[in-house]
Amino acid sequence: MKRERLIIWGGGHTDYYGNEVYALDLRSLSMSRLTEPSPVTNVNDCPEAYPDGRPSSRHTYGGLTYDPIQDAMFTFGGSKSSCGAMSTAIWKLGFPNLQWSSMEPHRGEKLYYAPGITSEFDPNTGVTYVSDRQSLFRYNSSTDTLTQLVALPTVDYHLTAVIDAERKLFLMMGGAGQLWSIEIGPHSKHAVQDWSKQVKGCDKLLHFTSPGLAYDPQRHLVVGWGGGNSVVEFDTAKMSCTEESFPGGPGTSQKGGTWGRFRYFPSLGVFVIVNDWKQNAYYLRLSSPDTKRR
Repeated sequence: MKRERLIIWGGGHTDYYGNEVYALDLRSLSMSRLTEPSPVTNVNDCPEAYPDGRPSSRHTYGGLTYDPIQDAMFTFGGSKSSCGAMSTAIWKLGFPNLQWSSMEPHRGEKLYYAPGITSEFDPNTGVTYVSDRQSLFRYNSSTDTLTQLVALPTVDYHLTAVIDAERKLFLMMGGAGQLWSIEIGPHSKHAVQDWSKQVKGCDKLLHFTSPGLAYDPQRHLVVGWGGGNSVVEFDTAKMSCTEESFPGGPGTSQKGGTWGRFRYFPSLGVFVIVNDWKQNAYYLRLSSPDTKRR
């Protein structure tokens, strides 16, 4: 976000072993490779790191988060190359030097050994909230501490997280129709609420597989994309969704989900999506905020 770039990293299991990092630069409208791939001579051992000390490629799910305080991307867990075994580690990619650092052993709790980790940075508190499907955690990057906040119910692993910073909510939605809301405000008890049956007009968003989600602070809405020419706007105050369609969209979303490859850039006022490595990237600029919808 700081440099108006969308960072892309991942692979894992038997899909792709390369751990290079890519960036979509919204200033130059170009895609570049920021780092070269590590040698993968030990990949058959299903390593946490490759021989050069950088993390092995992995299914990242929703576990990639940019922390503007550290000016770094953090990755939580993931399904490692090549066996698919789950990592429970935390890694940090610092900018602008592009140096990877293992944050292990981190302080506090350990992540659950399962797929579907999802995370999001909270601009109000300067910490990252992480769900490993069993618990919600708060990760303080300054102290490298993972603190368990609350146990979670049966959370599907095809959910994406987003934070409504205005209403101080950690939201997870998608998959088989789930929508979980957790309070993260000051002195919160982190109450977990099932909103899936309470919201109106949100079925399409709730049944996307790992949708792209982003919060638009100008429109005071969560915006979701799960393929095609439309986005779904979720008003958490009104507990309702509306759908807007536009011509020339990216087409069908990847079967593995969109996760964090859909982001909002407030300095530019645009949503950006990278759907497939064989496709161009897309951006969407919604209409000016309608104050009547607040």
